Amino acid sequence: MNTTYIKAVAPSSPSRSTAQLMKTGQTTSYRTGDDGDLERGRNVSFTVLAENNPFGNTNRFTDELGGQTYTNNIVIDWSTYNGSTVLGWRRTASTVNINWNTAIDQCLTLSIGTFTSGWRLPNIMEYLSIFNYGASSNTFNYAPFNVNSVGNIGQLWTSTTAIFNTGLAYTARPTAFDYTPLNKFDSSGYRYLPCRTFTVTGTTLS
Repeated sequence: MNTTYIKAVAPSSPSRSTAQLMKTGQTTSYRTGDDGDLERGRNVSFTVLAENNPFGNTNRFTDELGGQTYTNNIVIDWSTYNGSTVLGWRRTASTVNINWNTAIDQCLTLSIGTFTSGWRLPNIMEYLSIFNYGASSNTFNYAPFNVNSVGNIGQLWTSTTAIFNTGLAYTARPTAFDYTPLNKFDSSGYRYLPCRTFTVTGTTLS
């Protein structure tokens, strides 16, 4: 008598590579069909995930230990988690009067706690991903990125060069809710927020 064996295969985990864009954070509607009315984008809200992060809560933003005390001023954005890596930020801005090359150099040599390497100057899309268009006066006027921790910033260097003029690089402007290209050698009042890709193993980040 022939015996047929059926091998049970565990279902694969859902792919995070095709996730839709994040919500903008705008919840006030000014007419039917606008952003505040539709609130298109993934997750429950701008700061609440639709599923648990590895620490077992739905907070989009936590510190590196899964809480929200931010002792090291490190912010982890779990909306970027792909199952193995996640994007994190230092939430305090650099000092003023930094040009583009200096901003890149300082990020590359940055060390915070046990995270002694891997920091970089964010590109334009990374900055825009944490712009909250529901915040008042400043796209970083929300916790854990707030005016007090980020500082009264006007423009933040990005690592993205303007290809129509390679002497220019884009700056993110939280108080203007937009971005603009500026001369890479200009240092008049410009700052940056460094970011880093963290490897996630269980609830340990490295």
